[in-house]
Amino acid sequence: MKRELITELKEAVKGAVRPRERLARHTSFRIGGPADLWVEPADAAQLKKLVKYARKNRIPLFIIGGGTNLLVSDEGYRGIVVHLGSGSFKKVTVAGTKVRAGAGVAVSGLVRLCCSKSLGGLESLIGIPGTIGGAVRMNAGGWNSPIYKNIGDLVASVKVMDHSGNIRVIRRNGIKFGYRSSSLRDVIILEAAFDLHKEDKETLKARCSQFLKMKKQKQALDAPSAGCVFKNPPDSQFTCGQMIDTLGLKGKRVGGAEVSERHANFIINRKKEASCKDVLSLVEFIKKKVMESYHIPLELEIEVLR
Repeated sequence: MKRELITELKEAVKGAVRPRERLARHTSFRIGGPADLWVEPADAAQLKKLVKYARKNRIPLFIIGGGTNLLVSDEGYRGIVVHLGSGSFKKVTVAGTKVRAGAGVAVSGLVRLCCSKSLGGLESLIGIPGTIGGAVRMNAGGWNSPIYKNIGDLVASVKVMDHSGNIRVIRRNGIKFGYRSSSLRDVIILEAAFDLHKEDKETLKARCSQFLKMKKQKQALDAPSAGCVFKNPPDSQFTCGQMIDTLGLKGKRVGGAEVSERHANFIINRKKEASCKDVLSLVEFIKKKVMESYHIPLELEIEVLR
C-alpha cells in the first residue's frame, strides 16, 4: 500500500492501525508474513468507515478472528487485515434464554458464561479456539454426532455488515449452514444471537469438563496447528484422520510441518519452524496418497490466505 493511503487511513479511522504487521503473531499456526496494514477499528461506525475507504480505493480487505483456522502465506497479505478485537465487538447480553455475543467474543469464554447462568446448548463447543464471528461463519462444532452440536444449530439471528458498509440482521431461516460452511462468507459478522435453554448449572459444568477431557485426549495440542486440516468426506465410512493414519502418514514431515502423531488430521508446526510452503507441500502429499488409495478427493477445512 502507498504510504499516503496508510496516512489517510490512520487519520480517518479510530483504532489501532499498524503497517507491516506480521500475521504469524495472530494465527494459532504461528505461520505467515506481514499484512500491508493491520487495523482494529474502535466500533462498528469506524469499521464502516474502513470498509468504505477500502472499497473506494480498491484495497483488498480480510477479516480475521482468532486466527485458529487459518494458514497465511509466507509473503503475507497485500491489503488490509481487520481484527474486531476492541471492546465494542466483545459485548455479551443475556435476556432469558436468548444470548447475544459480539463477533470478537471468545467461543470458550461464552460457553463458560452461559453455563454459569444455567443456559445450556453451547457446552459441546467448549475448547474450540477462536471467536464467535469466525465460528459462526464456518459453522464450527461437531458433525454427524448426537452429542456434539454445530454452532449454527443454535443461531437465532446474525447482525452483519456488507462490503458497502450497510448493516442488517439476518434471521435463522435466511442463513444456510452446512458442514464447516455457511452463507455468511461474503459479509462481516458483527454479532450473533443464540436460542438456548435453562438447565442445571452443575450439570452443564460437568458436561463441559467431559467434553474438554474428550478433546484433550483426541486432539494434538503439543505444538502450534490450525486444528483439523481436511473436511471429513461425505458418505465415507472413514474420517480423514482414519485414512491418513491407516496410510502410515503420522509423523510425516516436510520442513517444519509434520502430521501429528496424536491426530492424523492435524498438521503441526514443529518447533515453530514451519513455513506456509512446508504445510502446503505436506497437504498436497497427503491428498495424493489418499486419492491413490481411497479415490477420495480431500477438501481443506482450514482457510489459506495468500
